[in-house]
Amino acid sequence: MFNNSFNFLKEDKPYLYALSHFPPLFRRWREWINFINVKDLFLLSDSDLLHAFSNSSIIQEFILFRRKNSWEKFWEDLIKKGIDMVVIGEENYPPLLAEIKNPPLFLLYKGRLEGDLFISIVGTRKPTSYGIKMAFEFSKELASLGFVIVSGLAYGIDTYAHKGALEVKGKTWAVIGSGFDHIYPKENIGLAEDIVENGGAIISEYPLNTKPAYYTFPQRNRIISGISRAVLVVEAGEKSGALITAGLALDQGRDVYAIPGRIIDGKSKGTNRLIQDGAKMILDIRDILDDYGLSYEKSKREEIKLSEEEEKLLRFLSFEPKFIDEIAEESNIHVSRLIFLLISLQSKDIIEEYPGQRYAIKRSVWNE
Repeated sequence: MFNNSFNFLKEDKPYLYALSHFPPLFRRWREWINFINVKDLFLLSDSDLLHAFSNSSIIQEFILFRRKNSWEKFWEDLIKKGIDMVVIGEENYPPLLAEIKNPPLFLLYKGRLEGDLFISIVGTRKPTSYGIKMAFEFSKELASLGFVIVSGLAYGIDTYAHKGALEVKGKTWAVIGSGFDHIYPKENIGLAEDIVENGGAIISEYPLNTKPAYYTFPQRNRIISGISRAVLVVEAGEKSGALITAGLALDQGRDVYAIPGRIIDGKSKGTNRLIQDGAKMILDIRDILDDYGLSYEKSKREEIKLSEEEEKLLRFLSFEPKFIDEIAEESNIHVSRLIFLLISLQSKDIIEEYPGQRYAIKRSVWNE
């Protein structure tokens, strides 16, 4: 777990981000953080800095770096592009991610880092129609119940995991293996924008100008697995990168789930092998909910007659309270009609009201 015996201050962020552009020193932050402030790396004189680090060659290189680059310019670029930064130890830094062996010192993000229940969904970039359907449907159903779906914005399973969540106006986070200036694949830039517009987030640990490389994707996989308490591998061949994520999840003490496929299907050999090696086989959403201490009471919905409008409205609600204006905008239901429907669902014990005209599905519809 991260040893948060010190805290970065808000005013440290511009310097910390600038330092990330000089990896030799940034990667070794644990070696110097207890005897020098990150701000001083940029503000101390050359001689004082060399003295502090005993004239190390890395510091000599860093001094040349800071002469050629402006920390202010790095930070201004971030602000202009509407990108936020959260440092480990801050309240909105993903709590489970902070517990892994090598957590990112900071995350850059667009959108909102909000949510209580997280599950990561990964798989092959070249799925079959079966894999596409499983990724989409599991994501859709889990997101409709308040889960934040975490994936990597890649082709294939990642794409359909994000789309499944968006289908029900659920939240999804995409962890990218590049900087924001080089979102990959380019074909999913529109999907990334949809994720942000829907209240989710795009996340990166890399400076804006970082291009995707062979090492950036395996490195970002530890974030995908680290954010959630479980990873669901939908469809993966024997050499799929999703198996790297599954391995990282096990190292981090996370649960690993896998959806089985035909034994003659190459795209399912990886997932079938995971099951053989001890991953939990997932045949139904209840197999996941059991581990989260949740079980669906179907009879609750079966016994209560809901109108088409009420069923539609429920697709825009989850366990997480939403303001009535937000619900109206997302559902495209006029406020006067929306109030009537909300009162009706409350009377049927399906939803509950929170202070500030916020509404959420009652957890009595589910057993914790």
